[in-house]
Amino acid sequence: MADPPAPTRRARTILALLVLFMMINFMDKTVLGLAGKHIRDDLGLSDTAFGSIGSAFYLLFSVSGIVVGFLADRVPARRLLAVLVVVWSASQLVIGLPAAGLGALLVTRVTLGAAEGPAFATANHTAFGWFPDRDRALPSSLLTVGGAAGVAIGAPLLAVVVTRFGWRAAFALTGVLGVLWTLAWLGLGGEGPYASRTEPAPDEPRVPYRRLLTRGTVLGGLAAGFAGFWTMAVAVTWLPQYLQRVHGIALEKASLIAAGTQVVGIAFMLAIGYASTRMMRAGRTSRSARGVLGGAAVVVSGLATLLVTRVGGGAALILVMMIAFTVGNAFFGLMQAALSELVPASRRGALLGIVTAVASTAGAFGPLLTGAIVDAAATRAAGFQHAFDLGAALMVCGGLLAAALIRPSRDRAALDPAPASAVLTH
Repeated sequence: MADPPAPTRRARTILALLVLFMMINFMDKTVLGLAGKHIRDDLGLSDTAFGSIGSAFYLLFSVSGIVVGFLADRVPARRLLAVLVVVWSASQLVIGLPAAGLGALLVTRVTLGAAEGPAFATANHTAFGWFPDRDRALPSSLLTVGGAAGVAIGAPLLAVVVTRFGWRAAFALTGVLGVLWTLAWLGLGGEGPYASRTEPAPDEPRVPYRRLLTRGTVLGGLAAGFAGFWTMAVAVTWLPQYLQRVHGIALEKASLIAAGTQVVGIAFMLAIGYASTRMMRAGRTSRSARGVLGGAAVVVSGLATLLVTRVGGGAALILVMMIAFTVGNAFFGLMQAALSELVPASRRGALLGIVTAVASTAGAFGPLLTGAIVDAAATRAAGFQHAFDLGAALMVCGGLLAAALIRPSRDRAALDPAPASAVLTH
């Protein structure tokens, strides 16, 4: 099999902009957790009330993910991504105003979630327009790395801003970064040669979405994706406070620990994405290269999450966190690549949006339930242990289901009226 052509300079530029897109996206998410203690003290909030702010982010996250997923197959990416970033930047900038209180924080977390809900799927859909199928795992992994880099770079920066200029200044900074990205995207962004078509080709099969959504690949992706989003939402909202309130670590040091874990996580995610791409190029099935590999990463993170509250502090805690909150994130990129195999380009944006949106409903429950568990426990340490154990159980179960159910080639063959042998040898 001949090697595919190398990506063009334009493709690399678009991918770089999309990585920055994901970096800012995760800085927006991270700022709430980093500023959490200051927000709680300033507004007089209980753990349950603060958890509700974290969960408010996901109120429209899934709904907008589905809606924008369908729009992504019809609206040019240059316009669509710009609108999303303008909305989420405005949401952050409002909180920078001194008059903004609890009500404004709740409302803007909802609008922020509505704008960021479609972000990962839409960024992948746009990137896939510039790369052929067997080369998509690495670009998608790079987008996941962008989120990790947003935490690695953003956490120390935002922590300094919070401690020296106040928590509102940190929200304002992320809003300004979003505005600057929008200007760059409007000047350089666009769609590639593999972008979705406005109308299907005459010979393209019309598969009902109910058949698509009941394939094993979709169900496996939902199981592990739900678990991954649960743990991600809990970590973004509560991990800095866990380090501060249980281990007595100052905010700036906690942010450096979080950054360090993400730097190591970037190496993990790049290695897994690269391994998946090499496996596909070597002729391995997408089941092994994307389903089994991705599911195993989620299981490993789940097992490590069980240890977070059991290893004590120091280097052991940092080492476990490096695995627990990073390795499983590699699944998101592999999941997007696996899902893109099931449908032609004209329906790719919708399917990616639907699956990501449904999986991300976990974020509406995880932070809120974590706050309630911490409030109800005899001690803070016990509460966080119960909450993290729940996330660990979800990840182990979800990862095993993903490894067993994700079989893109088989599922595509079941949907395609063409002979199965023709599809499987594609």
